[in-house]
Amino acid sequence: MTERAKKEQTKKRIETAALALFQEKGYSRTTVQEITNAAKVAKGTFFNYFPTKDSIMQSLATERLQSVIPYVRQPHLRNRPLSVRLRSYLQYILDDYDQYPALTIEMWNHVLKEESLLFSHWEELLQSAKAQGEIALSVPIDTWSHIIHSLISHGIHTFATEPSKKRLLANVMTLVEASLDAIIEKRSHSFMKKLLILGGGYGGMRILQRLLPNELPEDVEVTLVDRLPYHCLKTEYYALAAGTAADHHLRVEFPEDPRLNVKYGTITNIDLAGKTVELDHEEELSYDTLVIGLGCEDKYHNVPGAKEYTHSIQTMGATRKTYETLNNVRPNGVVSIVGAGLSGVELASELRESRPDLTIKLFDRGEIILSMFPRKLSTYVQNWFIDHGVDVINKSNITKVEEGALYNHDERIACDAIIWTAGVQPVEVVRNLDVEKDSQGRIKLTPQHFLPTDENVFVVGDCASLPHAPSAQLAEGQAEQIVTILKKQWKGEPLPEELPKIKLKGVLGSLGKKHGFGLMGERTLLGRVPRVLKSGVLWMYKYHSGS
Repeated sequence: MTERAKKEQTKKRIETAALALFQEKGYSRTTVQEITNAAKVAKGTFFNYFPTKDSIMQSLATERLQSVIPYVRQPHLRNRPLSVRLRSYLQYILDDYDQYPALTIEMWNHVLKEESLLFSHWEELLQSAKAQGEIALSVPIDTWSHIIHSLISHGIHTFATEPSKKRLLANVMTLVEASLDAIIEKRSHSFMKKLLILGGGYGGMRILQRLLPNELPEDVEVTLVDRLPYHCLKTEYYALAAGTAADHHLRVEFPEDPRLNVKYGTITNIDLAGKTVELDHEEELSYDTLVIGLGCEDKYHNVPGAKEYTHSIQTMGATRKTYETLNNVRPNGVVSIVGAGLSGVELASELRESRPDLTIKLFDRGEIILSMFPRKLSTYVQNWFIDHGVDVINKSNITKVEEGALYNHDERIACDAIIWTAGVQPVEVVRNLDVEKDSQGRIKLTPQHFLPTDENVFVVGDCASLPHAPSAQLAEGQAEQIVTILKKQWKGEPLPEELPKIKLKGVLGSLGKKHGFGLMGERTLLGRVPRVLKSGVLWMYKYHSGS
């Protein structure tokens, strides 16, 4: 090994040791002595390479800065809009923020000292935008390099206490994008195709996972609209409501990619003719291709008072309120659950374990619980409830709900809390669409999952009319096929007249933490095995989703 290589190796060893200590203890609390001990070098050797501790941080910051431009020069980013490339630049620089927020901001402060290098980067990004016609030829690059530099520096300083990198970047980019409006020549990015996904549920999430990072064409930009900044595990809402799962355990981060723009809000109108979508804060989004995956809401079957006086587990927000209500029910209180499908059954069983003091009533319209499944399974579940003291009321008919009571066949039953799980329907904005629907209000589609009248509007999940009952599995299977169609459309290839039937692996349900039930093909599973399987499926889903 040459003398020069040995010196580089020693320098790298010192930097690596220092970074590990900075991450463990914090920059300010780490001493030079600790760094030399960790790197196994003498103090004299240390000072030969770094006059001060601060110079190590400066060296690390400079290395990060020197490696960012090759990152944003990658082919899949090279022709993206300026705002996307700036976002990807900052994502790279602030990569460790979620794990080491204080250290990342400290490193950014040292990055700022490399002004000449930073300005050369802003200038390159602006020149590239000018070359592809995104900004006017008359835009003064030097002036706008200073504007971008000031906005980003101010933004990171102002929002340096945000709890996540995603929030920090969103705030900084809001400042930057508002300013860039003044110089963008083609504000609509007409050279880019716009894919707009409404809803980050199981279908929308799977589409994003399949397109990012490698399957999205360079001329397509993606916008996701959701009310929350994360994907929610809706199949587990029953556990949150019962108090046996924490809120954060039911969250999965959306894919992080500079080409993905996430907008937060509630959809108030979908204009299929004008190819626009309106959000509740009066923002309007245009699209070339639309994917509607907005899910469902409770269906109250015209029962008076049901909407006003019952609680829901259809959205994360509603489930949080239901949890609060159930948590505050008086000792030995009465909780009624209307509807004994999968959601009602899992909620009732989980609540039994969470609050053994409660009287739990489960109202079921059928002769036996889960009557759509094989009799062996239904009998097992009904007997589990009997053995665990849950009052199953079969052949029920809820005729009215009022505050503190429901009426079964017009007989009043006093309740401390009432949870409604007795049916769903597409959300209102979908119900308002003037398109062909089935008897359940779900949108009829071609075999390729788009509207018969518009091949650029797809519907995924609970809003879609499909041969199977809505489920997370079905939404994901449908999403896989939608991605196949999208890729063919973008390439100008002919579309298949038919697609393979979506294969569902089966149904798994829980009865508390130790028991469960399932149907895999024609095989009925009962007891501990299906419960373990369900836990494993959930773990695998979160693992493959990066959570």
